[in-house]
Amino acid sequence: MKRLKIALLDDHAIVRHGLINRLQQEPDFDVVGVYARSREAMAGLAMVPVEVLLLDFVLGPSELDGILLIRALRVKYPQCRILIFSTHHDAATVILALRVGARGFLGKGEDINQLVSAVRLVASGEVYLSPDMAYRVAEATAVNPVGEEQNRDEALRFVTLSAREQDVIRCYLAGMTITDIAEKFNRSIKTISSQKASAFRKLGVVSNNELFRIKHIIDGI
Repeated sequence: MKRLKIALLDDHAIVRHGLINRLQQEPDFDVVGVYARSREAMAGLAMVPVEVLLLDFVLGPSELDGILLIRALRVKYPQCRILIFSTHHDAATVILALRVGARGFLGKGEDINQLVSAVRLVASGEVYLSPDMAYRVAEATAVNPVGEEQNRDEALRFVTLSAREQDVIRCYLAGMTITDIAEKFNRSIKTISSQKASAFRKLGVVSNNELFRIKHIIDGI
C-alpha cells in the first residue's frame, strides 16, 4: 500500500497531538513532519518532502503565516498540496487562500473525520471545501468575471476587520506612523503593530504598497 506523506503546522501543542493521533489511525497515512513554527516547517519540508501539508492559517504574532506563508510555500515547494484548517474561515479569507495556492480550507469546528476525507481529496488533486463553505464562497464571488483584479476587489469587500484594526489601517493610510497611532489611541506600539499585522493578513497584502493599492476597497469596508 502506497502511504501518503503528510506534515502539519500548528502552534498549539494540544491541536498537534490530536491531529497526529487521528491521522495515524489511517493505514495509508504517514505523518512525517510535525511543526510548531513556520520557519521549522520551511526547513523540514526541504529535508522530508510531503504530498499534503495541513496548515493553520493564523500562527503566533512573530510568525510568517496566512497569505504570506501560503505564497512562500507555493514558491519553494510547488508539488506540496496545502490544506488550510483554521478558526478564521470567512468567505474572503477562504477566497484569498485559494487564490494564492491553497488546495482546500477546513474550519476547525468541523468533524475530525471530515479532515481525513479532505486530506485524501486534496492529495488526489481536487480542491476541498465543505458544502456550506463552498456555498458562501460561491455567493461572495457571484460577480461578472471581468478580470482577476476586479475579482480580488469583490472578495475583499467581504473581509471583516475589527473596529480597532479599521482604526489602525485608516490612520496608517492617512500617513500616520505606528508611534503616532499608538499615541492617538493610547495603546502600546506592540498592540498597534499586532493589529496592523492582523489586518494585513485578513486583506491578503504583503507590503505597504499593496495596502495603498486597495485603499478604495478599505474605504468601503
